[in-house]
Amino acid sequence: MSSMSDFSNPWLLRHTKLEGISLMDHLYNRLNGIYPNKFRSNFRDKQAIEDWKQAWAEAFDEEGVSPTDVAMGIKNCRRLFDWPPSLPEFLRACRPQLEPETAFFQAVRGMQARVRGEMGEWSHPAIYYAAISIGQFDLLNQAYTQLEQRWHKVLGDQLAKGQWPEIPSPRLALSSAQDREQGRREGQRRVRDLAQVISGDNNKDPRVWANRILAHPQERSLAVLKMAKAALSKE
Repeated sequence: MSSMSDFSNPWLLRHTKLEGISLMDHLYNRLNGIYPNKFRSNFRDKQAIEDWKQAWAEAFDEEGVSPTDVAMGIKNCRRLFDWPPSLPEFLRACRPQLEPETAFFQAVRGMQARVRGEMGEWSHPAIYYAAISIGQFDLLNQAYTQLEQRWHKVLGDQLAKGQWPEIPSPRLALSSAQDREQGRREGQRRVRDLAQVISGDNNKDPRVWANRILAHPQERSLAVLKMAKAALSKE
């Protein structure tokens, strides 16, 4: 018997191209073919199969999963799982590019391309808008380990939206006020560092300023770090 949700969820609608079965029925058949006996053994009766179809169809609808995503998921199942995947595993297999760390490095490459005036490659618009939320300066100047928690949150927030504006061309993707302010501060810090190196007037001992700089290398430019190391005869 069909429930009301069957008529509103596209994954549960019957399709003539699929010989009258639904997309979920088709997915069931594909997984049963990839994992013969293993997959069927998860269901004790027909009601258990119906419960599986309802739960997965609801998740696909809420997550905005497309048939193309599912095709990718089926393909990745053959490579990744010896046993039938759980729902979270299958969703990750559908969109491997949306794994946070993978998406982060795609965002870095995409933002680097946009700095050059190119569109950049964005496998999902949520990755682009998450990158914009982080800001160009932080994205291109901080490591994944430094941004990991922020990135997980903004990517998750973007994916939860379900729909996104079209990604603008590079000429419209102007740097934010935050990026400009951070760039200005970084420039001022580099000027102060260079002035400090040139004067060398910290208790008249060059090791003082050099050790201070090397104590926080992540905040310094390569030129200043080389000068500090040279002052300590480390290069």
